[in-house]
Amino acid sequence: MVATGSSTRRVRTSRVDVTHEQFERRLAAHGHTPSEIHRLWDELGEPEAWADEEARALGLGSLIAVYLGLLLVVVASVSLLAIYWGELGAWGILALGVLFLAGSLAASELLRRRRLPQPADVLEAVAVGWVGLVTYAIERLAGVWPTGASEIDHVHIGLTTIAAVGLAIALVLMVLRPDPLLVVPIALAVGVLAVDAAELVFGNDLSGRQRVIFMVPLGLAWIAIGLWLDVSRRRAYATWAYWAGLITAGGAVLILVPKTVPGFTAIGVLGAVALFFSAFVRHWSFTVVGTIGVLIATSGAMTLIGGTAPLVMAFVGIALVVVGLRWSRWRERIRAAVLARLPARVRSFVVRLAG
Repeated sequence: MVATGSSTRRVRTSRVDVTHEQFERRLAAHGHTPSEIHRLWDELGEPEAWADEEARALGLGSLIAVYLGLLLVVVASVSLLAIYWGELGAWGILALGVLFLAGSLAASELLRRRRLPQPADVLEAVAVGWVGLVTYAIERLAGVWPTGASEIDHVHIGLTTIAAVGLAIALVLMVLRPDPLLVVPIALAVGVLAVDAAELVFGNDLSGRQRVIFMVPLGLAWIAIGLWLDVSRRRAYATWAYWAGLITAGGAVLILVPKTVPGFTAIGVLGAVALFFSAFVRHWSFTVVGTIGVLIATSGAMTLIGGTAPLVMAFVGIALVVVGLRWSRWRERIRAAVLARLPARVRSFVVRLAG
């Protein structure tokens, strides 16, 4: 690492040669987090590239406005379909689906050429949804999708086909124009196909609860993929893989766990585990999901424990305040204590997660 410095009174340039380990150790001693250290190292190592990246990135306010505008456009398109669904027919739905698909891809390409990757990524992910609509219209024209609601098997085949086509298109787009947000439609399609795989293995008479149970390992698999992407320094993709895994597994657990005091206690424990795990993954999705789990467990149990509920709620509230105020310092201590007890290979993996 070579650093240069200058003064406004007189020009003075200095060069400091340090290794990444020395740089990280020095800044960590002054309270900087590994993510801050990593960002600063990249900035000092490639100042021109960093400045160029910042110039292309939208500010938070602008980004929120763009995302909100895109959301309204998508909602308006879906509303148009919903209002005129019965009058459009299969050919009308196909025409609108193709129009929306082409428009999304064209707008995405235009924004990408204008060096605005964030909204371009959103439109590219939305395009996969329009692919599903086009597939549905083609199925209706081909007679695959039934006109009556009683033919459940045909509906099932139609949904599987839509998921398979959407997954294939999302993977093609991922290869042609890598976009982290494409992980979202991929996760949805994989979820549908995973239920079909469960039926192939265990039979078609699976209950709703059995299907939900099958979603727990799928969610854990997405979290494992996120960890691999994180270590591989593809953290934008890891973010969405984490969310896909946490929402899939967390939602399944909320459905499966009985709504009793022991059940809500289990939810709270799992939320605390997610908070604990965030000390090593250092990704805010685990912190958010863990906190939500604790809050759901607390609020749910409050309705079951009677007159002591206000006291328990006050205690949990104070505990959350204390944890929130002290978590950063506690997290580092917890992480250091656990790392010291891990095998060398596992410790290296965990360190690379936050490197």
